[in-house]
Amino acid sequence: MAITKREVFTKALGMEGFSAEEKEVFEKAIKALDKKASTPTKAQKEAEGIRADILALLADGRARTATEIGTEIGISCQKASAMLKPYVDNGTVTKIVGKGKNPNTFVVAE
Repeated sequence: MAITKREVFTKALGMEGFSAEEKEVFEKAIKALDKKASTPTKAQKEAEGIRADILALLADGRARTATEIGTEIGISCQKASAMLKPYVDNGTVTKIVGKGKNPNTFVVAE
């Protein structure tokens, strides 16, 4: 398991042996991490919109391939597939695995 910067700085603040100046540096670093985490990036905002578009497209109940989704929304099939993965993982969208040359399709879970 990886440890985060926030965990390291927080742990260091609780330890003895650091000067007040050093602890102030840790506190500033934690505040910077909080500020950074609270504002979504341009890419994150764009991804939210794409994900909403995907769910709206699949709302009609028709199964579609990542290529069809990408074409209808105006993104690559690779990006559509990547955007679908979190929905498949949390159960919002069901992935229907194709057999042979038939591609995988996606549909909103019931």
